[in-house]
Amino acid sequence: MNSISCLVQAEGTAARKQSELERALRSNHAAQLGGAEVDISWRLVESGQMFTGGSQSSSSVIACTINGPTTLTQRETYMRSICDFWTDITGCTDHEIVVSISEVLDLSTSHESANS
Repeated sequence: MNSISCLVQAEGTAARKQSELERALRSNHAAQLGGAEVDISWRLVESGQMFTGGSQSSSSVIACTINGPTTLTQRETYMRSICDFWTDITGCTDHEIVVSISEVLDLSTSHESANS
């Protein structure tokens, strides 16, 4: 199953815009991956608990796990589109967004392929 885990500041704009961001994440995921569904979870970090370079962080971390395989171009487009709508919705900069993709293969499919 595809999943997205979002780690955001509890008092930040991303937390306040969670519903809008979640709609955009679902729409983007379906558009980029042929209508695939996605589970989305949110982790809210209390003030003073997340730091970058010794200062309180304003970053959002979006960790995506998707069923593969995909191409480099597909992954780049997927991540770029998240950055684009995240900055549009929250007003943050690209420097305040960390997006990652982990690609997994369905074990039953991988096992069947290995035995073919």
